[in-house]
Amino acid sequence: MGSVHELRTDSMIYHYSVDQQQTEEYALHCHPFYEVFYFISGEVSYLIEGKRYVPTPHSLLLIPPNVFHGVKIESTVPYARYALHFVPGLLPIEARTVLLLPFHSQGDSSNCYFPGAAESSMTAYFEQLMDCREMDEDFRELSTRIRLEALLSQLLFMSRSRKDRRTAELHSQTMAPVLAYLNERLTSDITLDELSARFFISKHHLNKMFRKATGTTIGHYIVHKRVVLASQFMQEGHPASAAAMNAGFQHYSSFYRAYKNIYGHSPTERSSKITLR
Repeated sequence: MGSVHELRTDSMIYHYSVDQQQTEEYALHCHPFYEVFYFISGEVSYLIEGKRYVPTPHSLLLIPPNVFHGVKIESTVPYARYALHFVPGLLPIEARTVLLLPFHSQGDSSNCYFPGAAESSMTAYFEQLMDCREMDEDFRELSTRIRLEALLSQLLFMSRSRKDRRTAELHSQTMAPVLAYLNERLTSDITLDELSARFFISKHHLNKMFRKATGTTIGHYIVHKRVVLASQFMQEGHPASAAAMNAGFQHYSSFYRAYKNIYGHSPTERSSKITLR
């Protein structure tokens, strides 16, 4: 059981939700848009590119596009959070790069954990953005953009002013170079034999360690990321077939099946609105 309060536009999905249904595994996925999770209460853990985070109340997780992540609800204690998903085109061009710096300035794009957000009055920014739900439609879009910019400005302030960055440790440090290698060569032909030889790990042990670190298999990790990359190419105007090839798929049929499995519809049926899997 749970409850949801949602604000949705063509470029943003924002909601406050409470869940009490415990889950057995991580709901892993990645998206071509930016995400902000403000954890309020509950007993959960997040898995982001092989790093496991157990957030403290009133902490933030910033997730850039194309980053593999998922959450697992560890108990029936009410899990309350704000979740914000948006495309960068929603922000003014002149401020876009600066406002998105907190998502990319950590060196490791998945290492964006901010504890103690309550001390920076972040709750008020999330509440003010949610208040846009009650506004008249002709004023709602403008107010939503202004309040989103204010929220991101506060995140930028937090990112620049904090001195201590507390991050959860990598579940398996051995997989950090493997993940880096996969992401650097995502569009190239990658085989398990090659990975095993390069990192001096048997294929069986490599598969076992990779699943333990990331929650998924090497093959699924690569395919999912290539699908998201192809989706980004299509959003930029590339035909589906060219996008699939540029993302590393050797056959369009393989891309078609993977895309439909992840998004629930074919590449040619994709919507202009952002959708959550």
